[in-house]
Amino acid sequence: MAIDVVVNQRHLQIQLKQLETVWHTVINGYNLSQAAQVLHTSQSSLSKHISALENQLKAEVFVRQGKRLTGLTPVGEALLPHIESIFTEIRTIENISLDYNNPHTGTLTLATTHTQARYVLPNIIKKFKEQFPKVQLVLQQADPQTIANMVIRGQADIGIATEALLQNSYLRCYRYYDWSHRVIVPKDHELAELESIDLPTLASYPLVTYHGGFTGRGAIDQTFHEAGLEPEIVLAALDADVISTYVGAGLGVGIIAEMAFEPGHYQNLTAIPVDHFGRFTSWIAVRDDAEIRQFGKAFIKLCQQQFGN
Repeated sequence: MAIDVVVNQRHLQIQLKQLETVWHTVINGYNLSQAAQVLHTSQSSLSKHISALENQLKAEVFVRQGKRLTGLTPVGEALLPHIESIFTEIRTIENISLDYNNPHTGTLTLATTHTQARYVLPNIIKKFKEQFPKVQLVLQQADPQTIANMVIRGQADIGIATEALLQNSYLRCYRYYDWSHRVIVPKDHELAELESIDLPTLASYPLVTYHGGFTGRGAIDQTFHEAGLEPEIVLAALDADVISTYVGAGLGVGIIAEMAFEPGHYQNLTAIPVDHFGRFTSWIAVRDDAEIRQFGKAFIKLCQQQFGN
């Protein structure tokens, strides 16, 4: 299959395979060896496709450091959105065909944060598997910006996160649920009997909370900063289980997402509601210009039903 491209009135025959090579090289972090594994071919074959494309364009697509590819040139950056659009259309056509011939068989790849995967999605995934036992679920965990990029580049069918998803015009987002933070302390802690905690009091204790960029940590830092407070963060972690463990060990006062507090698992801890850091919304995102499989749409519907959306 060939795609005719007119550049400066010169007709070029660009093979779909060449564009596929560029696309997979980018989404695999410019690692030709890894891209070759995904495409079930050799690294030398991919190099030939890249060279052929660059010869036709009379311009380099990739930045090179010795023999390594390290990024895209301005020409490559200009080409990439169009290449992504081509493969988005191809995936949509494939999905339509697959839904017609094998509506209950396939793979659904979800990209989400650890908090969503650990505390929110287990019941949804259980229900989904009961409805679609022959669909293979792939669960990828990453930070919100990486999740957005994975959906945009076709590495994931659905992305679920709080931050970053709404900020990208390539994505179509659906509201999932709203949440806020909780302060957690041991049951014998001096704060345990309080119904609320003001910011100065909270800032006077050593704190254990999330790593930067995850689960509202930016809002936590900003709230303290705007109040002129500089709390001591003695431990930052990606996982509320880790935070809860170290709070239980007496390391400090914890701040976690409300859905991550599991009193049954941590019976020595108590949670105190706080509204200082604001309300957050978790979103479900798909690529705006592509259609996912029907079972992917069913997964989104199950998520929305979970919180009555």
